[in-house]
Amino acid sequence: MLTLIFRPSYGESQVLVRGTYFRICADATLRGPDNTIAASYVKGLWQLAHREHRSFECSGPVYLRLTNSDGRRERIGPYTFVKAADGAIFTPDGRLGNYSDRSDADVSMHRWLEIVLLEA
Repeated sequence: MLTLIFRPSYGESQVLVRGTYFRICADATLRGPDNTIAASYVKGLWQLAHREHRSFECSGPVYLRLTNSDGRRERIGPYTFVKAADGAIFTPDGRLGNYSDRSDADVSMHRWLEIVLLEA
């Protein structure tokens, strides 16, 4: 079971969300195993339960199943830690790629259409 920890934008408490996997979709939503929307990425923030969060993170081991802009899929990992913030996915080694095409995103990095976070 994966546990995502959402970090609030303001002085509110962090929020924990659990599921067997989570998927960041091309429509800027985060969906769980039942395909319901757990959160939405809007204007650089994750919106969860009508509150804004600057990021979410997950401790591993975590694999990522990625769908590239040309439709190819690949699986990478495992990672001990994954963070989704500022339109990108980060690990302890740095930025892996983008899930958003925000204007401040590093365009030299991969832009993925879908990112699935999976348990090891």
